[in-house]
Amino acid sequence: MPQCCVPCCFNRSESKTTTLLSFYRFPCNEKERRKWVQLIRRENFTPNCNSRVCSWHFPNGKAAGPSRFAWNQGKAFHFPDHPSNPPKQKKQIVPSSDDATDTGHTADMATPQTPTTSQPSLVMLEVENDMLREENKTLKEQLEKQKQTFSFSQISSHPNKVQYYTGLPDAATVFFLEALLSRFELQYHSDWTVQIMPLIDQLLLTLMKLKLNCGHVDHNLATRFNCSTATVTNIFTTIICALYDILYVGLLENIPSTAKNQTSLPDCFRPFPNCRIVLDCTEVAVSNTERLDTQCHLYSHYKGRTTLKALIGVAPNGVITFASNLYGGSASDKSITADSGLLQHLQAGDLVIADKGFTIRDILPEGVLLNTPSLRNVTPSFLLNGQFTQEEVNNNRLISCARIHVERSIQRLKLFCILDHIPYQYRKNINKILKVCVCLTNLQTPILREIQ
Repeated sequence: MPQCCVPCCFNRSESKTTTLLSFYRFPCNEKERRKWVQLIRRENFTPNCNSRVCSWHFPNGKAAGPSRFAWNQGKAFHFPDHPSNPPKQKKQIVPSSDDATDTGHTADMATPQTPTTSQPSLVMLEVENDMLREENKTLKEQLEKQKQTFSFSQISSHPNKVQYYTGLPDAATVFFLEALLSRFELQYHSDWTVQIMPLIDQLLLTLMKLKLNCGHVDHNLATRFNCSTATVTNIFTTIICALYDILYVGLLENIPSTAKNQTSLPDCFRPFPNCRIVLDCTEVAVSNTERLDTQCHLYSHYKGRTTLKALIGVAPNGVITFASNLYGGSASDKSITADSGLLQHLQAGDLVIADKGFTIRDILPEGVLLNTPSLRNVTPSFLLNGQFTQEEVNNNRLISCARIHVERSIQRLKLFCILDHIPYQYRKNINKILKVCVCLTNLQTPILREIQ
């Protein structure tokens, strides 16, 4: 049951409407065969012994070659104006199909009218038209989906999504930051203003970079926000610098006094009513550098890799009230405390609670007290009795209950995944990134609610 191999021709030997047609093999002569292949315009086609061309394409006979095609016949797919009254055609005698493929005079007898005006051809065209229409619709939907830009309006009504993408508790907090930024004259990092994106979405892009540490390309920021990687860098650097000036410089420069801390003193700090701040250090991973002296400066024996290290201070109520700049991972807790500028905020009568690794008693201002857990290897009572005294045990337990605040606050801070490994291109703004993350951590729900 051969079928015509010419593009756009649907004639088959078993169809009732094509009984007047013959189906010719390709010539054995190589030159004639190439001529036929060129005329039928079928790409990447090599005829074989089963390939056929129907006689409708041979108005001048098989010897003249195929010359009639759908693309050069204006009425090849002509539909009648009045399908209910089709024109009558004279019935022609059907030649024998046994000799049709071998005799040339039969081809001259089998030159029918255009077969595509028959009802089966109309049905096939309608089916093909429906398939093309569906394909066109699908392609349009895919194109629109590619053009879609991720925006805050898509997640603002879903608190879980807001918290996942931004690290903030709700949409109201994000709008609060937008209101602060709208009053601030933004100085864009790349000296050109971003106008293709509203301010709320620029803020969302920045928060997503901090919270999820999304990349600039692939399925992340550049693709999601339908912009270039240069625009992502411009927006992120600009918004980070603005948030640093607004939130940290404007709000977190001064450490609350002991009197202010006592207005929100938790029960676990009742034994330490004059506590001003609780200290601990945290580390951020960085890439290795080519210079050996720099690698030595950054290498942390505690973490076993190159890191940056910062001093974090937390008030008794769990709010982060101090964050130093980042130092090399090899720096000691004592050297960071001395250089960070924290000591100049302390006054006589203040109490500092810290881990046993903070051997800073000798560098504290006069009148400032330090409370750390007892150390077994230097405690005289341990050397004499082989164990802690009851007073030391009780003191260590009280200090541990108080120090949990700084541990939980640092844990929240590290939920901003950019602090897992700060990208190399942001090394110049690395301190601002850390301190903005500190301020965003303070905008979350109070940490005391979780502990109680």
